[in-house]
Amino acid sequence: MKFLKKLFVRRPEDCLEKGDALMASNSIYDARVAYEDGLQRCKGYPDRQELSTLFASRIDDANRGLAALNIEEACHAIAGGAHEKAVEHLELALTLTGDTSLRSKADLLLTDLLESSHDAEEPLPKNACSSCSHISTSTGEVPPPHPDSDLLPHEYYELLILQLPEKLQEVYATLGEDFAQMYIAASQDRHQEALDTLEKWFDGSHRDIYSYEKGKILHRLGKTAETELCMRDAIGVNIGNPLPHLGLALLLMEENRLDEAEEQLDRMIEDDIFTGQSLMMRGEVYQLTGNSEAAINQFIALLDTPLASTAADKLHGLLLECGRQADAAVIFKKYLGNSCKH
Repeated sequence: MKFLKKLFVRRPEDCLEKGDALMASNSIYDARVAYEDGLQRCKGYPDRQELSTLFASRIDDANRGLAALNIEEACHAIAGGAHEKAVEHLELALTLTGDTSLRSKADLLLTDLLESSHDAEEPLPKNACSSCSHISTSTGEVPPPHPDSDLLPHEYYELLILQLPEKLQEVYATLGEDFAQMYIAASQDRHQEALDTLEKWFDGSHRDIYSYEKGKILHRLGKTAETELCMRDAIGVNIGNPLPHLGLALLLMEENRLDEAEEQLDRMIEDDIFTGQSLMMRGEVYQLTGNSEAAINQFIALLDTPLASTAADKLHGLLLECGRQADAAVIFKKYLGNSCKH
């Protein structure tokens, strides 16, 4: 069963109504999917131009909401000493929106983190893949627990799972106290505690989630082979869970197994699994394999989507690498001049 299926509606107006309802219930990610679907349905119809403009505005609103959630999560990560995770959330927030206020807040927090890391002579590690941070490298240090003075553990857990697609949020919300404790520990890089608690929680049900979460923790511990086994087990148990598909793709890219990553991403695109992100990563694989022309075409195809800012940034850099300064200048002026810092 496919996970992120397109909404079964016939008219763009139905997409708008669905998206607005999802926004009202704070299901921002799924709202954006609905608006994107509506925008696609408007294409090719001149009489839908006004509605297309409205969809574009709604998508911007959803992206601002997602950016704000990531900034909020970054603040909690900073409070818990998980600076690498905070950087990931802030960088994601910057890719989501051109909103001046949100970008300024994210930039300030990011600058403070990088400066404090430099002062301590402990540079923050970079992710192997810039598209996403579901799997990140371990810092080798265990930060202090998140203080519970501001949020109760269950409130903090609810905030963490807001980053998941709505259907998985609903599942994760039912997994119990032990799972929530594990998830919080993992978010703060308390690896062994998270593993122990995960094993305590697992009773044979939700094996796909168990394997995926175990794989994430093992990856942070540098156990690549075991991580891959966990991701593949999760997919085998429940092919409809999108997270292990994405985790496996990121792992294959990180390990420079690009032929396998290409096959994995093609399957994800075909099955509508994190489609926008999969297309972006597919462009990155083209670039890593030296197929610059295919990468350029891939990023160009994403310029008419909510991922336009990220695609334009990658496209701009790639065009410069290829000596196409004039084309790069056009992309910068149209897509990046008012929102990106270089």
